[in-house]
Amino acid sequence: MFSFFGKKQDAATERAETLSLFPLSTTVFPGGRLSLKVFEQRYYELAKRCITSGEPFGVVTLSAGNEGSHEQSFAKVGTSVSVSSFDAPAPNIFVLDVVGQQRFEITATKKSENGLHKARVRWIDAEPEIALPPEYAQLAELLKPIVEGVGEARFAPPFRLDDATWVGSRWTEILRVPPAIKQALLEINDPLLRLKTISQLIARGQGDAAASAH
Repeated sequence: MFSFFGKKQDAATERAETLSLFPLSTTVFPGGRLSLKVFEQRYYELAKRCITSGEPFGVVTLSAGNEGSHEQSFAKVGTSVSVSSFDAPAPNIFVLDVVGQQRFEITATKKSENGLHKARVRWIDAEPEIALPPEYAQLAELLKPIVEGVGEARFAPPFRLDDATWVGSRWTEILRVPPAIKQALLEINDPLLRLKTISQLIARGQGDAAASAH
């Protein structure tokens, strides 16, 4: 497994005004981690370019179609990700570990001949660091053993269990709820409103985290 350090990816993210898109059936937040097996030619070439240059690509949640389809619809808000490590277990296959960097809103898209979507984006400012309010302390308490059990294989350090944005982001990623709900939580710009919504989902029995954290 080959690893990278953060400065190269951060600089590339700051320069990017356009992003190649990777539509998925999941949602990732800044600071979130995903493992992707890449073998389709359009995404294999994208992965090779990102590994070489350090440029980010955008993860967007599918609203219609599937991950292998050339006919897809996807959300207008997503998260840029950078490759933190990769492996090449066989010819024309990459296994990527990617980490979420910054949210963006798509303002225009273009589909290349090989089916890869490219987008012009507007970057969404990072949410301010807000201390986790006492009324949401139980969310951190429930999240802590999951984070400790899975560790860096699923969550990118540092583990900020005292930060409202970090706790809400990680909960959204691991909740077993429909993609549309996760997408709605990603689009919320108020970390306290996101926590309130997550608390309501859990209280109604609509969110189960344990199975999706593995």
